[in-house]
Amino acid sequence: MSLRDHEQNRLEQLGLPMWRRLLRYVRPYWGFVALAMTITLTASAADFFRVYLVMPLFDEVILPAGKNAASTHLDRWMDQLSIPFDLGESQSPDAEGQSPGAEGETTPEAPPLSEEAMAEQIRKRFVQIVIAAGIILLLLPLAYFVRDYSSAYALGRIHIDMKRDVCAKLLALPLRFHQGSRRGDVYARAVNDVGTAHRALNLIFSDLLQASLRIIVGVAFLVYLSWQLSLMALVVGPLIILVITSFGRRIRASARKRQQQYGEVTQRLMEILAGIKVIKAFRAEAAEDAAYRRETRKLFKRDMKVTKNRLLARHSVDLMNQSLTFGAILIGVMVMGWLEITMGELAAFFLISNQTYRPVKKIAKAWVQIADASAGADRLFEVLDTPVDIHDAPDAVEIGRLRHGIRARGLSFSYGEKPVLENVNFEVNAGEIVAIVGRTGAGKTTLIDLLMRFYDPTAGCIEIDGHDLRQVTRDSLLSQIAVVTQEPFLFDGTIWENLRYGKPDASREEILEAARAAHVDEFVDEMPHGYDTEVGAMGVRLSGGQRQRITITRAILKDPSILILDEATSSLDSKSEKFVQQAIDTLLGGGRTVFVIAHRLSTIRRADRIFVIEDGTITQRGTHNQLLNQEGLYRELVDLQSTAT
Repeated sequence: MSLRDHEQNRLEQLGLPMWRRLLRYVRPYWGFVALAMTITLTASAADFFRVYLVMPLFDEVILPAGKNAASTHLDRWMDQLSIPFDLGESQSPDAEGQSPGAEGETTPEAPPLSEEAMAEQIRKRFVQIVIAAGIILLLLPLAYFVRDYSSAYALGRIHIDMKRDVCAKLLALPLRFHQGSRRGDVYARAVNDVGTAHRALNLIFSDLLQASLRIIVGVAFLVYLSWQLSLMALVVGPLIILVITSFGRRIRASARKRQQQYGEVTQRLMEILAGIKVIKAFRAEAAEDAAYRRETRKLFKRDMKVTKNRLLARHSVDLMNQSLTFGAILIGVMVMGWLEITMGELAAFFLISNQTYRPVKKIAKAWVQIADASAGADRLFEVLDTPVDIHDAPDAVEIGRLRHGIRARGLSFSYGEKPVLENVNFEVNAGEIVAIVGRTGAGKTTLIDLLMRFYDPTAGCIEIDGHDLRQVTRDSLLSQIAVVTQEPFLFDGTIWENLRYGKPDASREEILEAARAAHVDEFVDEMPHGYDTEVGAMGVRLSGGQRQRITITRAILKDPSILILDEATSSLDSKSEKFVQQAIDTLLGGGRTVFVIAHRLSTIRRADRIFVIEDGTITQRGTHNQLLNQEGLYRELVDLQSTAT
């Protein structure tokens, strides 16, 4: 099943379960996340307490200091006018050292503080506030460092885990998946969508969760200062939630289309890079550039739709916050007397409310970004949820080297509703060389794919030493098979590293012996760096014949009991074919069972038997000479090749 088909099946099943699965990646690192959240809660309380210190600063330092200074100036002015400012002498004698209390009782009054004592008290209080605020300011950066490092470590490990899961899944998925999916789209999901899914988790823990904890602490301080003003300040909360959830749904839908278009752009670019020789040969640079521009314009339009909704959500929340802040300040000033709050409490309330609304804005921004990033998480799980339809049976057996032979009975296979092989029957004895011949699309490669169990047949079976392949472990089966294909594939690295791929635990002597057998040493010895020569991406720095001899060396190192040669020399020139054919001759020894798919007669003359496939069915069998004496496709192909040469 291709990704596009699987995507259609899951579109209606996404939502909360997706977030639960995404959060499962956090479980192994929950200790780091819990530490970060605990520090956030504690540091937020300390930070809000620092702002809360504005209240005693106003009520116990700034206002008393101002009043004391004003009183001093007034006394001096009264003295100049010779007017007694202290009117206490004209009061009732009861005021002398006493004040009337309840039912005629009197309570002693505290003597008034002198100017110097008042100034000293204000100074001490100011120093206490400054020291408390200073300690908090010094400790907060350390706390935030530990919090941010813990979060970064956990999220970094989660990102690695996501990448590993996707790579492992892509390796486990059957050949049907890779042949039915667009490579650019798979690449975009494995790289870009993993990154956006990780960004969604980063936003949840670095922005959403931490901001939520900060809001909780801020609201607690606001309620403590004035629950009446707090109710007015919090009335906008439901409106903000409504706005961000409404826009979040729009952003998620448009972001998903944008991610799909990103896959199309990546696919187009990969095709350009892969086919650059053909593009230049046909002078098609302008046409490819125009096609790429069309795809990028579509991507831009879809990206701008996401951006528009994201900005509308963010600035709608800003507008509500600013309107509420202005209204709350106006109402607070008007009802100060009724609420019986001091100027310091009012100042602290509005400073704390401003600090509280900052994480509210952060949550609104994070939420729309999460909706954007969740589209990548959706596409990530589409890959991870793609079923692996080739499994080992519970009672599967392990096999060793081929001893008896391979048999196909009533073998049929279809790609979807299109039949490729139908009722194929044959027997191949161990040690035989069998050539498979037919026109392009006749089913030759599909037959080999079934032999390697890249697919399971839709009917019939293939048996190896009497065991149905579906009852054999895939590891033991593939350990006995080596393949040399038409287009040799090399990894970016050295020649030595590519040779060892056939047998990672091989000794140096084994590798050198296999390289000599495949005539690799003949061109390696001429290179300045020898076996340490870098081959480049896909072996681009080597010729086709050199690449093919390296792949043959891999097969020799593996020492398989079954060898498959799939058009191994068809893309080579005569000189290269000569060297490669010599290397293949080395492989053909050792009693191996060999399947040869080829068009050139030079590679199939030595076959013990030849199977001719037409329209998914074996129509002719025999040796080269036997088939030449029969009317049929084989003689027709030989005559065509003879005429061409």
